[in-house]
Amino acid sequence: MVTNGNSNGSRGDMKITGSGSSNGGSFNNIKIMGDAVINGDADCEMFKCMGSSKVNGSLIAGSASSNGALSVSEKMHGGSVKVQGELKIGKDLSSGLISISGELAVGGRMSAEKAKINGELRVNADCQMEELLVRGTLEVNGMLNAEQVDIKLYGPSRLRELVGSRIMVKKSMSLPLIGKFMPGAEGSLTAEIIEGDTIELEHTNAAVVRGRSVTIGSGCRIGLVEYKDEFKQDSGSSVSQSEKIRP
Repeated sequence: MVTNGNSNGSRGDMKITGSGSSNGGSFNNIKIMGDAVINGDADCEMFKCMGSSKVNGSLIAGSASSNGALSVSEKMHGGSVKVQGELKIGKDLSSGLISISGELAVGGRMSAEKAKINGELRVNADCQMEELLVRGTLEVNGMLNAEQVDIKLYGPSRLRELVGSRIMVKKSMSLPLIGKFMPGAEGSLTAEIIEGDTIELEHTNAAVVRGRSVTIGSGCRIGLVEYKDEFKQDSGSSVSQSEKIRP
């Protein structure tokens, strides 16, 4: 069943219960309970889905929440985005606050003020944000640039370049309750370059680590460490070369 409130050009509501489809447009609220397809771009103050929904276009929402599976073929922008389940974006994703419990896949760039991921994060291009918290795995095919980075690894992760002010990468000692993780899965991060002010790493493989204060914990294999003030290395890690950068 589909209720479309903007047929006369006013900014009304869209409500889909059960199974249905609708054209895109501008709305106050979009509420979906069941399975829905929106054909075209959708712009709304609030987007809420309980079930499965697909937007064949771009989605712009003041706030967006989904419990189930949400797919957007083009771009998505939201003041806040909260998902329990699966979110797939064909192109770019931008938001003030992103909270994911499950899986987030972005075909283009991702930008946010704060992103909290419990599960799996996959981004096909660069990431830009103020704060990133990951409890799970991540795969970024470009540069991840964030002021604060806190990663607890539940499985193999990789990215090209990680840049931030404070960077912490740890291997989790317990399994998460959600996501596609198996007991005994190795938590590790592979990167080409990691650069920041304060860096603390565990179970990380990187060609170059560069920072003001660098701590290389257990399970790391690093090619070159360049540091300005302080360098610490755990006996259970391997560093081929370390150099203090002179002022």
